[in-house]
Amino acid sequence: MTKNIIFCVSGVTLGFLLGFFIANSVSQNVASSTAATPSATRPDGPRPLGPGETTADLPPNHPDIGASSSEAGRVSAAERAAAEKADAAPQDFTAQFEAGKVFYDSHNYEKAAQYLERALALRPQDAAALTLMGNAKYDAQDYVSAATFYERSLAVKPDDPNVRTDFGLTFFLRRPPDPQRAIAEYRKSLAIDPKHEMTWQNLAAAAVYMKDKRTAIEALDKLASINPQNPALGSLRNDAEALDEDGTTRY
Repeated sequence: MTKNIIFCVSGVTLGFLLGFFIANSVSQNVASSTAATPSATRPDGPRPLGPGETTADLPPNHPDIGASSSEAGRVSAAERAAAEKADAAPQDFTAQFEAGKVFYDSHNYEKAAQYLERALALRPQDAAALTLMGNAKYDAQDYVSAATFYERSLAVKPDDPNVRTDFGLTFFLRRPPDPQRAIAEYRKSLAIDPKHEMTWQNLAAAAVYMKDKRTAIEALDKLASINPQNPALGSLRNDAEALDEDGTTRY
């Protein structure tokens, strides 16, 4: 599973939100979007911290964990155990990587990055660690840094369509966005896997943003043939059909 971005051209321009099941919108003149969290190394999604989970401050903007004020700022026993194991064996790549993953799964992206930096110091070319670091930077909304680590991962493992699509998405979400570069990366992903659903979805969304009706419709037709139940298909189709052939929007 990879990140995705959904466009609805119904009023204003680009908005976005991280989180696969969380919806939000920001307005400009043409589109709104939702982007999924990265998941190449986390197929089941992150587990939020539960109430009463032990010591250390949470990072700024940590998701609400439903704990009381006296419980806020606690970390889980799993996080503490992983950190202790990694700290006791700073030359153990696996311990550093696993600590990074535990903190990442708990949405503590800053702490995850600290352990992943250690892991990458030991194995700079490890594709899994590079990808997870990219995911941590992406979820922290540092898209430029995320792109750096995804690019390094692709240098090691170039045929991963998930990472290639996520790499493209970082160009779309940064400010200012670079949708043409995003589309170029999506096409590279499709050369690897012509039936990669999220790549077609992201390509359609980027084409709508670019007001490229022909590309958007072609991408949506392909998306529909792969998964006619794709939840973004209807809204993206409406947005694409609202475009005139010259790229203007009809409302």
